[in-house]
Amino acid sequence: MLKPRQVIVIPDGTVRPPKPKMVACVEPTLGYFYRINTRRWPPIVKLVRDPLHMFLDHDSYLECGDPLEIDDYVVRDSIARNGIVGEIHESLCGEIIKLLTMATTLREEDRRRIIDALS
Repeated sequence: MLKPRQVIVIPDGTVRPPKPKMVACVEPTLGYFYRINTRRWPPIVKLVRDPLHMFLDHDSYLECGDPLEIDDYVVRDSIARNGIVGEIHESLCGEIIKLLTMATTLREEDRRRIIDALS
């Protein structure tokens, strides 16, 4: 099972064109993830390609707010194929938690579990 903040690569059919995308786990037992993008789609947390995020090819953005729910099968398949490619640095957790207020469809119980996972 993944730990909070770990990054994997999944096939993403919801983007155009469909392609592999990096996602960061924010709550592993619920299967909640945030997508990493090269473009700003608010609310976001900027991820700088530096010694803290060497897995990035360039500065990127973590799409925060309502998380993606990713099936265990997809997670296991991704880890088997690509491994865990990186981890979001813990110094960004406070910023990520603040943006949970922008989640419009997230149940309060799930919001609390994400906060607990990232704290």
